[in-house]
Amino acid sequence: MTDRLRKKYDLIFKRMASLEFQNSKDFNLTEDDILGELGGIRHQTNLFLGYYHPKTIDLYLRKFKVFDYLMSLGLKDLDYILDLSDSYEHKFCIYSGKYEDSRKVIEVVLRKKSLDLEGIPTNTKGLKDAEFLYIEWLLLQNPEKSFTLQRPRLPGQLYPGLQIGNHILEILYHMAERIRTSGLANTPHYLHTAILFSKEFRFIDPAMEAINQAIKEYLLKHYSLWAIAWAGYYGCIYHCKSGKPLEWKPSLMVLPISDDVKKYFNSKDYKDAYRHYRNNLRIEINQEELIKKFKELGDVT
Repeated sequence: MTDRLRKKYDLIFKRMASLEFQNSKDFNLTEDDILGELGGIRHQTNLFLGYYHPKTIDLYLRKFKVFDYLMSLGLKDLDYILDLSDSYEHKFCIYSGKYEDSRKVIEVVLRKKSLDLEGIPTNTKGLKDAEFLYIEWLLLQNPEKSFTLQRPRLPGQLYPGLQIGNHILEILYHMAERIRTSGLANTPHYLHTAILFSKEFRFIDPAMEAINQAIKEYLLKHYSLWAIAWAGYYGCIYHCKSGKPLEWKPSLMVLPISDDVKKYFNSKDYKDAYRHYRNNLRIEINQEELIKKFKELGDVT
């Protein structure tokens, strides 16, 4: 996410926060609706994340012209649902035609939670009491499109993406800020997803952060994201010195909002641990093995 994009959404959310805007004739919000949006009502089943009234979600969709953009991609009969049936985990989904997995376009599952910090080698004191907006699941896909040579399939994909990931993360960042959490958090299950998230997210574990930065420094200069993604998926990335396969595993990533979380990443403990791992890390893709694996197995999901 760029500074320009952040400033753009800063301005949008400031405007949307005003009671004058929320009381526009198009929405006719009641006093209870406004109190819900301002945080006067908490932990109610009819509020998204215990904070956002469904009418506010409608407002966001219109303000961001989400349906207009999706229709420009060839998607039709768009609608959405808010699933608030789980007290701890809320879901938002836009679908095309029928509400089924093959027709989902945007789906995000969120919860407010503290982080499981077991096994982190650094001092996590500043994180233990922090609450985050945790992204349990994020899906962005266009079921009307097929993969091409210019936009090939990445691990885990059933359909091509929507190319709006940065905008979605900006919206989630500002939502996390509005509900007064310490930051955004998630655990990417694929290497390429972690690379994309790492434009602003950082791994809680400094060893994983070192691996991620090494991938970006050494591999992205010489290989496409597609090649790196499948090399990671098939275990074709190796340490140059030892010849052993790189062990990449899903791990917590955070986009900080609070000062305490920012201090963790700026701490001497974290920086020293990161440098220790990073200075001893040189990696490369075994191209022959990757080609062999791909010929044998293809771009499976």
